[in-house]
Amino acid sequence: MISALTPDQFHIQLVDEANEPVPYGKKGDLALIVGLTHHMPNGYVIADRLRSEGTKVILGGMHVTALPDEALMHADSVIVGEAEAVWREILEDFVKGSLKKKYFGREVNLAELPPMRRDLFNKKFYYPGQILETTRGCSVGCVFCGVQNFFGTRFRVRPPEAIQRELMALFGPRPPQTRWKKWLARHWHPDIPYFVERRLLYVMDSNFISDLGHARAVLKVFKECDLRWFGHASFNLMRDDKLVDLLADSGCLGVNIGFESLSQANIDHMHKFPNKTAEYAECIKRLHERKIGVMGTFIVGFDEDTPEVFNQIVDFVMENRLETAFTLILTPKPDTMLFNQMKTQNRIFSHNWRDYDEGTVTFIPKNMTPRQLHSGMRSVWSRVYSWRGIWRRVMTKPRVRPFFYLPMNLGFNRCTRLICSEKIWPAPNLEQHLNAGTAGSSQ
Repeated sequence: MISALTPDQFHIQLVDEANEPVPYGKKGDLALIVGLTHHMPNGYVIADRLRSEGTKVILGGMHVTALPDEALMHADSVIVGEAEAVWREILEDFVKGSLKKKYFGREVNLAELPPMRRDLFNKKFYYPGQILETTRGCSVGCVFCGVQNFFGTRFRVRPPEAIQRELMALFGPRPPQTRWKKWLARHWHPDIPYFVERRLLYVMDSNFISDLGHARAVLKVFKECDLRWFGHASFNLMRDDKLVDLLADSGCLGVNIGFESLSQANIDHMHKFPNKTAEYAECIKRLHERKIGVMGTFIVGFDEDTPEVFNQIVDFVMENRLETAFTLILTPKPDTMLFNQMKTQNRIFSHNWRDYDEGTVTFIPKNMTPRQLHSGMRSVWSRVYSWRGIWRRVMTKPRVRPFFYLPMNLGFNRCTRLICSEKIWPAPNLEQHLNAGTAGSSQ
């Protein structure tokens, strides 16, 4: 998106450091580096080296917005908030040689944003398909989440007409269905021709249906564009039967729902008020009846959680046959309510931002040890993505879009070996952390 807002006079290179080396020594004039909290220690190393070579460096994103003064120790400038609102000003200041230390980006009007520069993506790094953003903002405000701090509490939308233009430019009209495609659709599954044609879309919004009227209009656009898509939605979706029917009719492969916890007390404490745990099973059933897959997300480590929580999640996932289930460790990200609470309670024992990756324990849980939390989260992944778990959830009748979810589950099966590797991801050593903290304070 930032590239799309950059004038043609600038030559742009997009570098995904997870997949390719940083082009050191190329004497670039300006580098914009963004990342999540656990990326930033490495981002700072990259920034320091680029600056030593004479490149001006700007840092932005959610972590930088939360801790701009920290980021400024490694950058010429930082962006607090949404970069689209201030990018032109930054470039003008850069050309004049008068970059400010901080730029404060307001909440942008999504109707004014151009399509992304997708031509800059190196397609060999990613699965086939396209990404799209249709909304920003969140009105819920969960204690562990930084979305509100970055995107604001006001919900903003892109005009459906602009979304339709962009999708038609990306996919075009659906090609004629040849005899072999018709055979695949009839004898294998109706989704197969869409995968062959790569008419697959991921909607990256935090909650696609926050504005129900806008969601209905966009679902009609998806149907008219004749594609398959998946994205994120809250439980408010299930309180409108007509909207769920529209979802199914629009070509939706699945929705990612933040179940977060099976304990209503946890849900209330985290301020995720739309969630009602008593409605979870019925919600899944209604989506499955419409052949919409459910990708559930759970967080472990809340104060109500005991070591039994891991068995409870596995049982729930298996009984309700979630197509995927992501179990993450509660992480007190900087400048969130959770971080401030735990800091006041002196429960945070790791201040290494590399650990803030939703897979590492950084705090002292209330009803279990850090090692139990570390191992328990991994036991859930191991059982959910075991061969038996995959067969039971994805391949046993009645199946929901197995040609989409089986390859995804096989990928998570491979990932689980890395997640559970003590060599790659060791369990927390609380004594070592505490000794390091004591040594640091004595110095």
